[in-house]
Amino acid sequence: MVSFFQTPGYRSWDPSRVVFFSFTGFFAIIMSDAGYALLLGAILAYYWKSMQATRTQRRLRSLGLTLSLASFVWGVAVGSYFGAAAPFDWLQQLKFIDINNFDNMMRLSISIGALHLILGNLMMAWVRRQSLQAWASVGWALAVLSALLGWLQGFHLLHWVVFALGLMMVLGMSGQEERWQLRGLLQGGLALTNVTKMFGDVLSYLRLFALGLASASLAITFNQLSTDVATALPGIGMFLKVLILLAGHMLNFILTVVSGVIHGLRLNLIEFYNWSLADEGYAFRPFSKQEVTPWTT
Repeated sequence: MVSFFQTPGYRSWDPSRVVFFSFTGFFAIIMSDAGYALLLGAILAYYWKSMQATRTQRRLRSLGLTLSLASFVWGVAVGSYFGAAAPFDWLQQLKFIDINNFDNMMRLSISIGALHLILGNLMMAWVRRQSLQAWASVGWALAVLSALLGWLQGFHLLHWVVFALGLMMVLGMSGQEERWQLRGLLQGGLALTNVTKMFGDVLSYLRLFALGLASASLAITFNQLSTDVATALPGIGMFLKVLILLAGHMLNFILTVVSGVIHGLRLNLIEFYNWSLADEGYAFRPFSKQEVTPWTT
């Protein structure tokens, strides 16, 4: 997936491991249901043996297993099992995250986004460590970190000072190479306009909370709808209840998986890549002798 979207440059870094684990976490938060995670694991188990023919299939199988396990752990943490509470008391006691607590979930989503982009800027600084431009990436990381801590704790003078220091580093170092030059301030001024872009990229991680809440809400809605139909229509209502549960949860499961894949990759390959990768490369192709046999008569 990394190579499909953008192959890193030769002197850049390999983001595939970071994308692997962050995509897994994003997918689990979007799914937010242990029952759906078990269903995903069951589908993976059914196709397990058939997914060992090629190296790509084996790697996708490992990714699917990681997604299933992470989604199950997160689903247990939020206490959702096909939109219902845990079937056992001891399992319900493992719940410690309330997905309906909007304030906490917004803080969690924005914190994940800010830390993800801080990591991206620090990796960019490492790639540019032999250039003064590395300090511009460090400045972005400081600015985001100070803004995040100020938002979580309440802004104080120290937060504003660190935030201003980070932006000054962006202004002074974005256009510099091996030694500092005054003309580089123009490029630094242009780079400083990315403040709004950084703000929008961090807020983009709110989709984790929004999609997770939408998945949980749809599951609860289908459960309630099936119960109402069974109560209103004795006899045939039980058949309709089972039909609504099967169709509704299957539809919600498909939408959840699609959303998890699309938006989980989007946050990595667009928001994260914008701040962690600068140069695009191409896949390595080793030299090889390609002998052509001439036609003979």
